[in-house]
Amino acid sequence: MTVSLVIRPDEVQDSADLAAQIRHDIHSHPEVGLYLPETQKRILDALKEMGCQDVTVNVGGEKVSSVVAVIKGSRSGRTIGVRADMDALPLNERTGVSYSSCYEKRMHACGHDGHVATLLGLVHYLMGHRDFAGTVVAIFQPGEEGFAGARYMIEDGLVERFGIEEFYALHAEIGFPVGSVGFVSGFATANADIFEITFEGQGGHGARPHMAKDPVVAMGETILALQTIVSRNVEPDKACVVSIGCAQAGSPQGTSVIPQKAYLCGTTRCWLPDVRDLIEKRIVEIAQGVASVYGIKAHPVFTRLYPAMYNDPERVAQAKELAKLALGDDHVGDFKRTAGGEDFSFMLNARPGCLFRLGMRDDTHNVGVHNEGFDFNDKAIATGIAAMLTVVLNRAAA
Repeated sequence: MTVSLVIRPDEVQDSADLAAQIRHDIHSHPEVGLYLPETQKRILDALKEMGCQDVTVNVGGEKVSSVVAVIKGSRSGRTIGVRADMDALPLNERTGVSYSSCYEKRMHACGHDGHVATLLGLVHYLMGHRDFAGTVVAIFQPGEEGFAGARYMIEDGLVERFGIEEFYALHAEIGFPVGSVGFVSGFATANADIFEITFEGQGGHGARPHMAKDPVVAMGETILALQTIVSRNVEPDKACVVSIGCAQAGSPQGTSVIPQKAYLCGTTRCWLPDVRDLIEKRIVEIAQGVASVYGIKAHPVFTRLYPAMYNDPERVAQAKELAKLALGDDHVGDFKRTAGGEDFSFMLNARPGCLFRLGMRDDTHNVGVHNEGFDFNDKAIATGIAAMLTVVLNRAAA
C-alpha cells in the first residue's frame, strides 16, 4: 500500500473548532426521521460559508432531507464517499449542557450531531487543501434511526449519480477513550428486523372462559415458544437474538373481560442470511401453530429492516494501518461486532468500505449512546477528521 498523505489531529484543529460550534447548534435543534429541514439548512449554510458549491439536496426523495457535497482534488483519482447520519432520537435530554435540545422528546442521543460536525470539519479542511488526488463525496444522510435513509439514497442512484467507488463512515463509541478509533473486520452490526403477531379469538366473560376463545393464553404460550428459536433451532455457533418488546391485550379496567384480540411485537438480530430466513420461518410457524391449538387465528408479520453491516476485510486492514499513521499505534484498536442495527449497511452492500468507531470516553463523557445523558465529545472531532482524511485521501489516490 502506497501512502500519499498523512494528516494528524493537530493539523485539523481549526476545522475541528469550527465544527464543534456547528455541532452545538445542531444539537440544540434536533430533528427525528427522514425530513430534517432545519438540520439540512444548517448544513447547507455551513457548506456555503466554506465555499463548497457542488452540492445536491434531497437524494432519496423530496421528503428525504439529504445533502451531498462533492470536493474534487487537483489531480485525478478515485471517488470515495464519506457518510454522516443526521437524525436524532425521540428522547428528552438530561445532559445539562448549555446547548441542550430546545424541543421536548427530541435529542441527539446517538452522536449524529457529532458525525455531521466531523464531516463538515473534513469538508472545511479539504476546501483549503485541494492538492489531493481524486474526489471526496460528503454524504449527509437523514433517517438512520429506524427510517432506512441510506436505502432511499441508494435506491435513488447515489452510487451511480456521483460515481462512488468506496464508502467510509464513523460512529461515536463510549467504549473507546477519546483520541482513539476501533475497527471491526467482517460483520460489524446485525440484521435488524421486527416482527408483529396479532391473535384474533372470541371475546367473552372472564367467569365463563369455556364460552370464549382466549387470545391471551395463545399469546403467552407464543412468547415462551419463540425463545426456543435461539435455543433449539439455530446452531450454537450462529448467534442470534429474539426479543419481545411489547405485549398488549385487553384493558386494566376490564378485569372480567376476555379480549377479542391480543398483540405482541419484538426484534430479531442475527448476522447470517440463512439464520435470518430460519428465524422468519419459525416465527410464522410457531404463531400459527399455537393459535391453531387454541382454535383462534394468528397473523404474523416479519419486516426486514436493516441488513447486517459488512466491513470489507481488505479495506479494514488498509484503513487500520492508515489510521495508525495519523493517530499512532496506541490509538487504534479492534472492536467487537454488536447486535445493533446500522443502515450504512445499504451503502456497503452497494460498494465496499467500512465504518469505524470513534472514541468518546473521558472523565466527563462516560454515558453510552441512546441514553438521555449522552453528549458527543468535542475532543473527538479532530481525531475523527484526521483519521478519516488519511483513510479517504489515500484510498482516493490508490
